[in-house]
Amino acid sequence: MEPRPLTEADLPRAAALSALIGWNQLARDWSLFLREGEGRALDEGGEALAATAAVIRYGPDLAWISMVLVRPDMRRRGHATALMRWAVATLAGTRCAALDATPAGREVYRQLGFLDLWGFARWSLPGALPPGEGVRPMRDEDWPAVLALDAAAFGAPRAALLRDFAARQPRAAFVTRDGTGFVLARDGVRGPQIGPVVARDDADACALVAAASAALAGAPVLDLRDARPGVAAWLARHGAALQRPFTRMALGAETPGDAALIAAVAGPEFG
Repeated sequence: MEPRPLTEADLPRAAALSALIGWNQLARDWSLFLREGEGRALDEGGEALAATAAVIRYGPDLAWISMVLVRPDMRRRGHATALMRWAVATLAGTRCAALDATPAGREVYRQLGFLDLWGFARWSLPGALPPGEGVRPMRDEDWPAVLALDAAAFGAPRAALLRDFAARQPRAAFVTRDGTGFVLARDGVRGPQIGPVVARDDADACALVAAASAALAGAPVLDLRDARPGVAAWLARHGAALQRPFTRMALGAETPGDAALIAAVAGPEFG
């Protein structure tokens, strides 16, 4: 069974695969990989695809490898490694190919030459967090500043991605009043996800997260950088639960951008 290009017709079964494994992607998330990059699928006709991988090109200096998933009954056959080799070959010439690895995937990626950069962890948030100060709802005229902040932090422009998030959860988009930070959120099959959160100051990061969480139904998740222990302590004090760790890894150069600005990432699939 050889991998083939992922298509729009595959998106429901790709979403079924991520849901089966316990991930949070909707078909709309998967469609971003086709609009902004490309994917590969192994398909033997099941209700969920057998295996997948996707890449998003954010520019000549940075691309993301995502959704390297294998259905449980198809594991230990070399599919993940083969799909990773496709992704790496597809991104040849890009200055930095990056990904966010689970503990199990990290060793596989290290064998392919990826190096650790920094860690983050997924937190499950309670239904309400104490509100902070200095934030307001995002307005249309804020977009140029928000996109510039994100590009400075992440290291590459990704306007289509962020605008898609905001369209899905417009009430959860907030900016700091001084224009130095923002938060967006999106829906998911298991619940909403907050991120990215860009803020140099921990107090701003907490206020942005609190504002977004109050605007969302249910208990959202947040992928918080390990370098923000003050925010982690605040979350723990108010009932948030730590779920699992991730490691940001890169092949080639390190990721561009100023990671010190990142409080929470957009998600392992998007960087």
